Amino acid sequence: MDRQVVHEIREPLGMAISLVRWGDRLLVIGPYTHEPMHPGVAEETLSRLGVPSAHLQIYKLYRTRYPIVDAEYVYRGAASVLRAGGGEDALGSLREVEAEGGTIAPGVREAPQSAAFTVIEERYRLEREFMDAVAEGSSERALAALQRMGRMPQTISYLNTPFLGTTILRIMARVAAQRGGLPPLTVDAISQEYAQRLHRIGHSSDPKRSAAFTAQMVTDFCRHVRRHNQREYPPLVRRVADEIDLHLSSQVSTTELADRLGVSASTLARRFKAATGLTIVAYTAQQRAERAARLLATTTQSVREIALFVGYDDANYFVKVFRDAHGMTPTAYREAHTA
Repeated sequence: MDRQVVHEIREPLGMAISLVRWGDRLLVIGPYTHEPMHPGVAEETLSRLGVPSAHLQIYKLYRTRYPIVDAEYVYRGAASVLRAGGGEDALGSLREVEAEGGTIAPGVREAPQSAAFTVIEERYRLEREFMDAVAEGSSERALAALQRMGRMPQTISYLNTPFLGTTILRIMARVAAQRGGLPPLTVDAISQEYAQRLHRIGHSSDPKRSAAFTAQMVTDFCRHVRRHNQREYPPLVRRVADEIDLHLSSQVSTTELADRLGVSASTLARRFKAATGLTIVAYTAQQRAERAARLLATTTQSVREIALFVGYDDANYFVKVFRDAHGMTPTAYREAHTA
């Protein structure tokens, strides 16, 4: 091989790799493809090569597994790697090599080709199971489905892609939660909260951090679905409960809630107390204490930060409310519920 020349080897099925001499070593880039899988491309390729149509699905799976990369991008990437490794500062050219010869047919000693299809079917089954669990409000089943997806023989690529994987799961959970009966406004509020938090976290490459964030998000969607559907409350009271759950950080009065829902404050207070056995103020305090307990057990946020997050500017008053609800201080609760 000539030095300072990128040799791009293209095989008949449309995939390519690039090779460059790097001292006494060989730099390999790929595999990749240059063209997207437009309708009819796969059929035309197999027909041209004389490959039986029975292999069409296998071929489509093969082609769509790999990224679409421009040749110029490969060339620049090779130059950057050589430069970073102390090699030549510039490459001379990009040389295309067409691979020919041999037959494109399964050999008698090759392993069966059905494994990939089995993996794909299992992936979609687990994704359906995940979404069904969220729609039912079952965080245990949803998280178990995610764990099984991560342990598949050929790991689902988006699960291991920072930021992208969590974003896709957020969209799946959002769709499932709405299917489970959660009102669109509630779904959107939860989804936007986690979208903002995800941007603050950034494109973290720490798999444990990403997994913890995803688990918290999925659990939160499930919790809201479960609460919404398990309450045997009239529609008006259910909407009030949803409003309170979504805005625990805000100071929302009964009058503001009543105006938002189109009823009088006295009517709202009376109906809410009749359905729940609690005043709106008492219910809000109860939900804030529950949210604070989850944060204490699952995060490293300070007591002050958690107090602000659940709507208490005065940390001392928050400690008093929390002790009334859980029989211990926030610090004692965290010590008792974390390993």
